[in-house]
Amino acid sequence: MKQILGKIFLILYLTLLASADVKVSVSSPVVYEGDNINFIISADGDKIIFPSINEIGGNAIIGTSSAESINIINSKMTRTTSKTYSFISNKPVTIPSFTVDVDGKEYKTKELKVDVVKPTASKNGSEFVLEMSLDKNESYVGEAVELSITFKRRANSSAEKLQLGEPKLESFWVKKVDGVDHGSKGEYIFQTEHYQLFPQKSGEFNIPAIEALVGKATQRQRGGFFNDPFFGRQLNWQKVYSNDLKLSVKALPNGLELYGKYQIKAKADKLKVQANKPVNLTIEVIGEGNIDDVKKFDPVIDNVIIYADEPKITSHLTGGVYQGRFSQKVALIADQNFTIPALRIDYFDKETKEVKSVETKPIEIEVVGGTKAGATSIEVSPSQHIKAPTTAQTITKTKVVVKTEDWYIKYIFLAIGFALGVGLSYGIYRLKNRVEYKESDMVKAIRKAKGDRALFDILLPYAKENRVIGDALNKLEENLYRGGKNSVDKESLMEVFEG
Repeated sequence: MKQILGKIFLILYLTLLASADVKVSVSSPVVYEGDNINFIISADGDKIIFPSINEIGGNAIIGTSSAESINIINSKMTRTTSKTYSFISNKPVTIPSFTVDVDGKEYKTKELKVDVVKPTASKNGSEFVLEMSLDKNESYVGEAVELSITFKRRANSSAEKLQLGEPKLESFWVKKVDGVDHGSKGEYIFQTEHYQLFPQKSGEFNIPAIEALVGKATQRQRGGFFNDPFFGRQLNWQKVYSNDLKLSVKALPNGLELYGKYQIKAKADKLKVQANKPVNLTIEVIGEGNIDDVKKFDPVIDNVIIYADEPKITSHLTGGVYQGRFSQKVALIADQNFTIPALRIDYFDKETKEVKSVETKPIEIEVVGGTKAGATSIEVSPSQHIKAPTTAQTITKTKVVVKTEDWYIKYIFLAIGFALGVGLSYGIYRLKNRVEYKESDMVKAIRKAKGDRALFDILLPYAKENRVIGDALNKLEENLYRGGKNSVDKESLMEVFEG
């Protein structure tokens, strides 16, 4: 019996001796939902193989880190290596036992339990308080709701550092308002930050609690090389949680997205333009409400080439009212008269609670030198070259009349024909030179164009004249307005104007 007990005692002793080389711990036995849990394995030895862990309790490992230290005690050196596994759990979790290889021997770690609890909102009377509030509990889709986040500390408390969380909300467009309010009330000193929330869809929403990290300075223990109060201070971080909020959002009628009050204007830089030259249209929307949700205008007009810039929106908060300006440029090119149609926006009026529409007036554009004028010039141009064939016909008739003349007459007419041929060739050569001279100006402009914008402006009036030009303009438009990185072959473009 004594031998059996002795063997059991020896086994237990060896087990305890082995487990002493490997330790496990967690950053905290209790954490709040959403907080990181750090599981740490440390071991003493020269060659340590840690377990490969991908998940704990069904929660994926989101990060790992390692550390190593060397200690010398009584001339004996020990090497300690630790590895940290980080994960997040929204419910209590049990960390199972893992196997660690230390210098060829396997050791089993013990199980650990971590409780996960819901954050508790801070309350008045505490050292630090974090509060959230809304200016209304009901709103429409697109209607601005003001969210205020207030951090308070007791007058006799200090907070050297403050990291205030921000609201992260789905189905809301969130805009932070510039500036922070400071003040004091009762036993508290406070600061308040403001946000504008714009609901993007209807429903019942919960605005979850946010957290603040408060850094409090504490005194380190004196002693050591830096025996100085300045070097003896450190920050201890404390988490403070706010309350959560409820918001009911009602849908706008007829599937509308805009809420507020708006005006719209459209102005063309000219009402009379040469064929294939651009008319520049400026569209402006001014209003109060969720103006950032005004959509880009993409007008469609038959037989008109349209290039619509991306809109620019500026907004600001004035007297607690969110308002701004929407501006968009549109270039239109045509070779015949056209009408810019009325442009309209529909919105839900914040004052009357009714659907309203505002629109611009149609704009008539007169195009000079269009399709018909071009056809006339084409008919006139060849008539200038008919004179040479007419002269040739006269020569033929003369040849018939003098057919019975002496033999040398034909050489005279041959010389005359040669001279006329030379003259006609010279005339064509001069005409060609004049065309090339005109075209060379365009080629020169293309060659010297620096940047996509300069080349785009040069080619725009010729958008409908050639497929190569049209393709180049499409690439340039994508580069300028949609972040494209297309390259444009200038040589091909110059060939178009040389041909």
